[in-house]
Amino acid sequence: MDTQSVWLVEITFRSPPGRRVQHCYLIAGSADAVSARRSALRWAHTPGERAQRDGLDLDAATVEARAVVRDVLGVWNLAGAPVR
Repeated sequence: MDTQSVWLVEITFRSPPGRRVQHCYLIAGSADAVSARRSALRWAHTPGERAQRDGLDLDAATVEARAVVRDVLGVWNLAGAPVR
């Protein structure tokens, strides 16, 4: 991937009744899935994001990243299986 790569990172947390909730982040410019995950986790820990989920903790073990790629016609798609 080049420096113009885009990643969709899904981070899970549990709501008080125990329901699984996912927040998704589009991360641009990360070289690989590991750096995209790091960027998304940093973003998820900002005060505004913590407020969105009422301060609930994230389940870092469930973070998944998928590359978002553009085909020759310019259509965006998710690539392959998620990277955990």
